[in-house]
Amino acid sequence: MSTRPVIIEAGPSLDREVGPMIRAKEVRVEAYCSTANLGAGFDVFALALNKYADQVKVQTTNTKSVRIKSLGPFGRELPRAPGKNSAGPPAQALLDKSGLNIGVEIIIEKNIPPGLGLGSSGATAAACAKAMDSLLHLNLSDDELVKTASLGEASVSGSAHTDNVGASLLGGFVIAYGKPLRTVSVKPPSKLSVVVVSPKTRTPKNKTGLARKLVPKKIETRYAVLNVGRASAIALGFAKGDIDLIGSGMEDAIAEPHRESLVPGYRAVKMAALTAHASGVAISGAGPSIVALIDKTRQDPRKIGRIMVGEFSKNNVESTFFVTSPAGGARIIRSE
Repeated sequence: MSTRPVIIEAGPSLDREVGPMIRAKEVRVEAYCSTANLGAGFDVFALALNKYADQVKVQTTNTKSVRIKSLGPFGRELPRAPGKNSAGPPAQALLDKSGLNIGVEIIIEKNIPPGLGLGSSGATAAACAKAMDSLLHLNLSDDELVKTASLGEASVSGSAHTDNVGASLLGGFVIAYGKPLRTVSVKPPSKLSVVVVSPKTRTPKNKTGLARKLVPKKIETRYAVLNVGRASAIALGFAKGDIDLIGSGMEDAIAEPHRESLVPGYRAVKMAALTAHASGVAISGAGPSIVALIDKTRQDPRKIGRIMVGEFSKNNVESTFFVTSPAGGARIIRSE
C-alpha cells in the first residue's frame, strides 16, 4: 500500500500559482455529469448528460505527493480529509503505476452539484483519471481508465462502482460489467431528450452508501429474470435508436422498490410522467433526482418536466427541473 500523502484544501482560482511546482507539463480535462442505472441496469448502465461538467487540471510538482485544491460553485463542499476526495485515489494509483519520483497538484473546478444523484464525484474521478493518464503518458485502455476512476467512487461511497465514471469518461450510453471489467459505449439517438427533476429534500450523510445498503443481498429468481429482460430491452433500444424500447426496460425490480422511500412521492411523479407519454422514468443513481427519457420529436420535454414538478408539489415537495441531452466523453481541453 502506498504511503504517499494526499493533501486537500480550497483554492481561490484556477489560474493562480499554487505552491512550488514544475511548470513543464499540465493537462486540463472536462467531464460531464451522468445518470446511472436507468431502472433495470443497476450498477451497470449510465448515460452522460450535457448539463454540468467538472474541470480538473493536473500538473507535475516537486513535492512527491498528491495535492488537491478545489474551487468553483461547489468547490468548498468537497471533503478535506486525505483520501476522501474522489480525485485522490485515481491520482495516487496512476502515480504509483508510473513509477516516477514526482508529485502532482490537482485543481478541481467543481461545477456539478453534489448529492443530486447526477454522478458528481464520478465526473471528478473520471476527469482526474484521464488527465493523469495523459500527463504521465500511460496510454491506458478505456477499461483500465474506468476501473482506475472507480477507486475515487470507493473513497466517497465505499463502493468502486463503475457506471457513473464510465459514462463521464466514455460518453453516451455506457455498459460497464464483468470481472475483469469491460466497458461499451453506444451513441444515443439524436432525438432523445432527458428531463431531470430534483426534489428539494434533506440529503442524508453518505446518501449513496445508505441507498446501497437498502438493496437486498439476495433476490428472488423471478426478479432477476425481470431485470435481465428489461436491461436487455434498454441496451437493444440504445443500439437500435428506439426510445420507446429503452423506456420499456426502465422499470426496476431489484433496487428501486427498496429505494423509492428516499424520494417522497416518487411513484406518483413517475406515473404522471408516463401518463404524459414519457418513454421511461427512473431514479437517477442513488437519487433524489428522477430522470424521464423522452422522444422530443413526439413530446414536449418541458411540458413533462412541469407535470412532474406539479406532481411533487401535491406531496408538498418543492422541486426543479431541466431538460438536457446525452453528452460526449471526457475531453482534454488543454495540454502543455
